[in-house]
Amino acid sequence: MARRIPRRTFLTAAGAIATAAAVGDIAHATPAAAEDASGYVDVQLLNITDLHGYLQPTTPGQGSVITGAGGAKVTVGGVGYMATHLKRLREGKRNSIFFSSGDNFSGWPFEVDAHANEPTIEALNAMGLRFSTVGNHELDQSVGFLVDHMMNGEPYPVSGRDDNFVDSTGQRFRGANFDFYTANMVWADSGKTILPPYNIEWVDAGNGRKLPIAFIHLTLVGTEVGSTSYQPSLRSLSDLDQANKLAAELKARGVNAIVINIHDGGVAGNDYNAGSNPSGPVFQLAAKASPDIAAIVTGHWHCRFNMMVPDPNGVPRPVVEAGNHGSLINEINLKLDPDTGAVIRELTTSTNHANTRDVPLDEEVQGIADYWTAQGAKRWATPLARTTGDFTRVPHASGESTMGNLAADFAYWDAQQTREGRADLALIATKPVSGSVALTGDLLYAKGSNAADEDGTILFGEAWGAFGYGNPVLTVTMPGTMVHAALEAQWVEQSDGTVKFAPFAVSRNVFYSFDTSKPVGKRVDPAGVHISGQRLDLRRDYRVAALAYTLIGGDGYKVFEGYTDAVRGDRDHEGFIAYLRAHRTITPAPLNRARPVS
Repeated sequence: MARRIPRRTFLTAAGAIATAAAVGDIAHATPAAAEDASGYVDVQLLNITDLHGYLQPTTPGQGSVITGAGGAKVTVGGVGYMATHLKRLREGKRNSIFFSSGDNFSGWPFEVDAHANEPTIEALNAMGLRFSTVGNHELDQSVGFLVDHMMNGEPYPVSGRDDNFVDSTGQRFRGANFDFYTANMVWADSGKTILPPYNIEWVDAGNGRKLPIAFIHLTLVGTEVGSTSYQPSLRSLSDLDQANKLAAELKARGVNAIVINIHDGGVAGNDYNAGSNPSGPVFQLAAKASPDIAAIVTGHWHCRFNMMVPDPNGVPRPVVEAGNHGSLINEINLKLDPDTGAVIRELTTSTNHANTRDVPLDEEVQGIADYWTAQGAKRWATPLARTTGDFTRVPHASGESTMGNLAADFAYWDAQQTREGRADLALIATKPVSGSVALTGDLLYAKGSNAADEDGTILFGEAWGAFGYGNPVLTVTMPGTMVHAALEAQWVEQSDGTVKFAPFAVSRNVFYSFDTSKPVGKRVDPAGVHISGQRLDLRRDYRVAALAYTLIGGDGYKVFEGYTDAVRGDRDHEGFIAYLRAHRTITPAPLNRARPVS
């Protein structure tokens, strides 16, 4: 019988990762006794979150310097170093479980993003990731893309062109060696979860016995209406309700060790291995989540904290977040009762380990990162299309630019690719009221500095960097009055009495006039707006294509509330590449879609 100890509040000890030489490898850690000297079963949980495809060591702007105890600064990042740290942490641990709290991919490194996030999957496979919750960015493409392609390795859509690239071993992409889970992202029509809500891992208790540990997976509430993850076919359920319901279900099944793995978090000070003044959704959840849950592992906020927070019965349990971009590895050590499998909560410890660069690089995993960096350089330099002139973001007096018009024409074209998404017009914010700018580069006729470039050639990387920030094109229904209001919303009165001009680019089938001598809100006469040769009808509905970020108000326009029937098209990057593949030679259009009244 295991020795019992009195309940007390346990203060976790901060600790750095050992710098001794690595022993063994990720898949075959040195075995140890299943029970410790007191008779309990030891289990190590290792977690990362929000890697976002940052395989190479990050820069200061990407969060490479973090703050520890006493304000000490530490340089972190890179999967080559992470793999070494993981090996050392696992050394001598028979029951070690490595998992992620989501947003593994859909980040910003070109070599990863432009290869359909396959490089991240290869690196995580090599490091032995066991499972992951679905983060909001796991849904930046679609549920089908996540399941069929990222998990199962099916071409989606064109092998070798859009995905299923040759990896560092010379093989086509085969998908993840791990599974994704979510308990609160469901299909809107059926209410069924898009993936299983939890997984149960069985740990070695010695003498041929196994004990279960369940992980309940929760995704950021509202993911289905987020700017990058907008998924009209989904809806999200309450994370707290799902956590408590599933904890009770698991408990009834005899599972007495339960962990929440949630892609939502909070903030709790600057020390990556401590916590102060906690706030945010996960701490609200922690205050009410079932006492049967032994630990809460979080993500999404790109914050770093390691705390013991009382459950509803006042018993402390870890609530942790391991930063982002490969900065930290969280380690939670549990001790299980060998008879019941219950977590001895008083003996739980948690440490956030910095992924420092003072250890040898793991050759295999760093080789994966370096391979994809080289592939990224090749893909960037691949000729994609031709241009007969300059497409620039420089606007003329009416707010039009050749690059803006090209982006609007792309969105209009993209919407026509499916019957459900067909649009009457498209709008692209070129200088939004606030927030991110979709026009991120120019496409010039003159060759650039890349050795593969020539006059009139558009390279893949030039196109990828000229438009978009990972947003899908949505086609929505809105009344003619809202279309008119959108055109009026280009002029925004400021608190100091000035007027900011925040123009939209409109698709090639739209022309309108405006009069800046009139008051804001009355500068566009509906009779002067023509869509496909017809005057704007304020009494009818229109199908309008725009980026999700614009429609949900992310870039400051406040006129789109109430649109309906959203249909998702391509993401901006991939869609724009497809547009240029379909239009092999492009020519700047005349700047005459917005016309000032004489």
